[in-house]
Amino acid sequence: MPPASPVARHANPATAAAILLILFNPLGIDLYLPALPMLQSQFHADASASIGAFVFSLGLGQLLFGPLADRVGRRPVALGGLLVYAAASMLAGHCDTLGGFLLARVLQGLGASASSVCAFTIIRDCFSGNAAARRYSLLNGTLSIVPAMAPTLGSVLVRQYGWPSCFLLLAALALAAFAALVWKMPETRPAVPPRAERAGSAELLRHPELLRYGACCCTALGMILGYVTLAPKVLIADGGVSPAAFGLLFGANALLIMAVSFVGLRLIGRFSQQTLLHWGLGLMALSGALLLALSGKSGAWHYMGPVAVLSVGFAFTLGPASSLAMAPFAHAAGRAAALLGCAQMLFAAVLSAALAALPLPGEWALGGAALLLPLACLLALRQQDVPAPAEA
Repeated sequence: MPPASPVARHANPATAAAILLILFNPLGIDLYLPALPMLQSQFHADASASIGAFVFSLGLGQLLFGPLADRVGRRPVALGGLLVYAAASMLAGHCDTLGGFLLARVLQGLGASASSVCAFTIIRDCFSGNAAARRYSLLNGTLSIVPAMAPTLGSVLVRQYGWPSCFLLLAALALAAFAALVWKMPETRPAVPPRAERAGSAELLRHPELLRYGACCCTALGMILGYVTLAPKVLIADGGVSPAAFGLLFGANALLIMAVSFVGLRLIGRFSQQTLLHWGLGLMALSGALLLALSGKSGAWHYMGPVAVLSVGFAFTLGPASSLAMAPFAHAAGRAAALLGCAQMLFAAVLSAALAALPLPGEWALGGAALLLPLACLLALRQQDVPAPAEA
């Protein structure tokens, strides 16, 4: 299917730009994870709050940069975000207090939010239908490369050069991306529509497509973040899995998500987006049932086996759901991407924290959520497909 946008000639450079931009979201979380113990010694306090600071500003920042991208263009917002990200990374690498470090992480999250919202927006600018869904699946597959590789790279950096090296590398990567995109990134924003045709954020929030398919996106990301949050307790604290084995399992599951996302590129061309979305939600619900059934078994397989099914469902769900949620918003793609991205981040953060706080085994908490939430999404999609009764 050819790109439907007037900027079709920019399709390939825009896709490459989106892939590059989206990487700075997971890099900001995964690269420095091995440095957390060293940071705790440095600041004499728990530095894990820096993850929440980054994710919080990453989510809320999109509400600022999405409308700005619609107003001034994708290119200046994306490039400005990379400069903020680079500056904040440099600041983080030179902090000697926890307060200053947390501030740097908030600023770094804001920079990542600008690049993230522009990545999804330029895909909507240049593609529609199955072509858009394939590119969203490509972005999601690319996102999975970082969790599989970044912690290993971060551990080498920390061991050889200390924790600031992680942030200095992030700054260097952001500046390199800035230079590449100054040269190659096209401006894909469509012509500004007449004022009467512009949709405000409140109107977008009432749109049934954004609500329905956005709920599927939130569920998918919430399940994956829930698995990541609960995995250390289930596998290491309760299951006796070594940290080295845990790292291998974590990386293998990230590679599985990447591989299935790329398989989804082909399946979207053979089956409809709706079909793939139903499969994904069904697999996530199945994983919930498996987690509940296998709870209490010994070894890592009782958790990682169902999580593998969950990850396949996640990969099948997120691309089509993102495409269908964004489809109605050709002239408000920035705002739509901002609302969708912010909702996903905040929902996933709240859900994962709630699951971790429940006085239940991790398998039960994740299994119950993975069973109920995808089934609720399937029910909502089924109600959409039921024709209204004919009037007498």
